[in-house]
Amino acid sequence: MYGREGIYHLLGRVNHKSAAYGYALLKEKNLYPGQMPLLVTLWREEGLSQRELADRLGIKPPTLNVMIGRMEKNGLILKKQDPKDSRRSRIYFTEEGRVICEKARERFADVQESIMNYFTEEEQKQLYDLLNKFCDCLDEQIGLLNEGKEKGNA
Repeated sequence: MYGREGIYHLLGRVNHKSAAYGYALLKEKNLYPGQMPLLVTLWREEGLSQRELADRLGIKPPTLNVMIGRMEKNGLILKKQDPKDSRRSRIYFTEEGRVICEKARERFADVQESIMNYFTEEEQKQLYDLLNKFCDCLDEQIGLLNEGKEKGNA
């Protein structure tokens, strides 16, 4: 062990500092951290229904409705009625929303590059490999935990 606090403490510090920095960058664009997953999802696939977005983001539809309302009010996204099903709305970027999202993506890419410049190429590869290994280990532990729950319910 490299410190008294351990790996979770260190990961927590990294996450906290990263979130604080990201929040400051988003605030420049009048965005909030909770809106970023929605923007990223729309960037990958525009025109999803609110139900599809809620499912992909893992949030409840009422939470998404509030988020969409705020982003519509700020002129970032808009709802259009589904031409095949008038009961559904589909979510799209406005031109302003697309520009702001692209600028935010570029800014985060610049930040990531500047942070990674602190590391040599070998250190970058090691960091990437170790974090992936950590994720794999957690996936395995979650699987074992879920197996134990299933056995307890059987």
